Amino acid sequence: MSEPQEKRYKKGEVIYRQNQYEMYLYDILYGSVALYQNYGTKDEILIKEYPGDGYFGELELVEARPRTTTAVALEPTLVKRYDSDGFAALFQEKPAMVVSIMQQMSARIRELQRDYNNACRVVAESMDAESAGSEKSGQLQTERKKLSDYYHAYLSLTNSDPIDR
Repeated sequence: MSEPQEKRYKKGEVIYRQNQYEMYLYDILYGSVALYQNYGTKDEILIKEYPGDGYFGELELVEARPRTTTAVALEPTLVKRYDSDGFAALFQEKPAMVVSIMQQMSARIRELQRDYNNACRVVAESMDAESAGSEKSGQLQTERKKLSDYYHAYLSLTNSDPIDR
């Protein structure tokens, strides 16, 4: 088993980069981290912020896939990082931590479900407004544009093909 390593990052320092193939789960001991797609470009998108304690990087570790985001320290940050052997050992040595990681993943799934429901609402209201010639159509068009941008960012983030849905 590999022992977890503590690493310190300065404000603005990159922890890992999108498309990088490194397999670690990160446990934030203090500080905060943001995950971005297309970091440092005009197409940069903030995906998620992790203030205080939290975990990130578990999906790529479990799936053994390249990073889909760039992680950046938002302030001086200390993390403990676990490789795949260290992560597997957590199941026996720190089951409460594994449960906490699973709870965080569950919360993310609920958040995605809310986003999906909102997207369905916007599409339905938009279609209704357009067919009724409503003035609300312009506002809904703006919301549809945001959803479209989010969807295209998601496809890029996951390296998915729309046909894979």
